[in-house]
Amino acid sequence: MKIQKVWFEKDHIFLGLDSGHIIGNPLEWFVRLKEASIPQLEQFEIGPTGESIHWEILDEDLSLESFFDFKRELNYAKI
Repeated sequence: MKIQKVWFEKDHIFLGLDSGHIIGNPLEWFVRLKEASIPQLEQFEIGPTGESIHWEILDEDLSLESFFDFKRELNYAKI
């Protein structure tokens, strides 16, 4: 699976994957994202392999794997 699209709604981050799946989790799971402004959140790059997201302005990197943190209840996953 690879990340194709990233978007934000209210206090959640969503990923659209090349498999057609959509994953969404609360921003509170990711401290730097939770504290960021909308313009800062929107300044990201999807990694070259499609398995990560990078925010240079926030010095934050998230892997696709981090969205499947089974220690927490998934907020939204259309699988």
